Amino acid sequence: RRLGGGDAAGAVDWSRYGERGTMGALRFGVGAYRLLGRRLSMLFLYPAVAWFFLRDRELVGASRRYLEAVYARPDGARALGKRPGALTPCRHLFEFAVQTFDRMILWGGGLEHFTMEHRGSDHLFALKAEGRGALLLGAHLGSFDMARTLARDSGVPINIVMFTANAERINRIFEELDPESQVRVVSLDPTSVRTAFEIKACLDRGELVAILADRVPAGSREEPIEVPFLGERRAFPRSPFLLASLLGCPVLVSLCVRKGPLRYYTWVETISPGRRVPRAEREKRAEELAAAYVGELERACLAHPYQWFNFYDSQTTQPIG
Repeated sequence: RRLGGGDAAGAVDWSRYGERGTMGALRFGVGAYRLLGRRLSMLFLYPAVAWFFLRDRELVGASRRYLEAVYARPDGARALGKRPGALTPCRHLFEFAVQTFDRMILWGGGLEHFTMEHRGSDHLFALKAEGRGALLLGAHLGSFDMARTLARDSGVPINIVMFTANAERINRIFEELDPESQVRVVSLDPTSVRTAFEIKACLDRGELVAILADRVPAGSREEPIEVPFLGERRAFPRSPFLLASLLGCPVLVSLCVRKGPLRYYTWVETISPGRRVPRAEREKRAEELAAAYVGELERACLAHPYQWFNFYDSQTTQPIG
C-alpha cells in the first residue's frame, strides 16, 4: 500500500476520531483532582483505560504494532525490557491517560505542582536576543503543553498551529481552566494558504511558531515526505519543512517526556540555524530537515516508547490516533 494513502484499504482517517468522552467527564476529572488530590483522583483513570482497551481494538492493534517496531530495534528492546504482549497496550494507553490528566492540571493553573527539568533553553534566549522568530517542531510524544512552558519562561511569544476541528471539547475545557493564557492558537486549514501567511507574520515579529510535525493533517492535499522511521518508510507532513526552507528561519525540535509523578523533562535541539536556499534546492532542503526531525523523534521513541501517542497503522502508516 502507498505510504500515507488516505484512501488505502484499511486505512483510517484520524480526523474522524473526535475527542472521546464528554465535557462533563472532563470537568469531573478536574473536580476530582481539586477535591481528592492526585493520588485518589487518578484511580478514575483505570476504568477509562480498561474501557478503551476492551472497546477499541483498532487503537489497541496500532499500539501493539508500534511497540513491536520499537522492540525490533536494540535500543527499543532495552527500553521495553521484554517483547510486547497482549496487555502491553494497556500500559501505553494508561501513560496517555496520565499525561492528559496532568495537562488538565497544568491548564488549571497548577504549574507550581510540577517539577520541570530542561536542556537547551539557551537556544530560545539567543533567539530572543537576536529578535528572530523560529519554527518550534514538536510531536505527539510526551506532553507538548509541558514543553511550551519552557518557551513561555524564555519570554518569547509562542503561537501554536493546531488542527482544531476534531478537538473542540478538550480545547473548550482548557480555555475554561486557563482563561488568561497568553498562548495564541493558529488554526490549521490544510485547504488554504492563510495559515502559511499567519505563520510568516508571527516569525517576522520574532515569535515562535510551534507545530506538531509527526502527523499529516487531515484533509491535506500535499504530497507527504517519506522518511525511514523505526525500520520502515513512513509519511510525514511536507509543509513545515518546506516552509522552513522557503523562509530560511531557524528550526528547533522541542520534546518533553514524563519522568515520574508531576515530573517532566524538556529538551530543545536546533536542526537548522536558518538560511535561505535557492528555489531549486528547497525540496531537497525540506527533505533534509524532515530527516533530521524524524531522527530526533525516533531516538526519543526508542528511549521512551510508551510516550508516543500518535498511533500509526504499520501497513499504511496512516495516522489513526
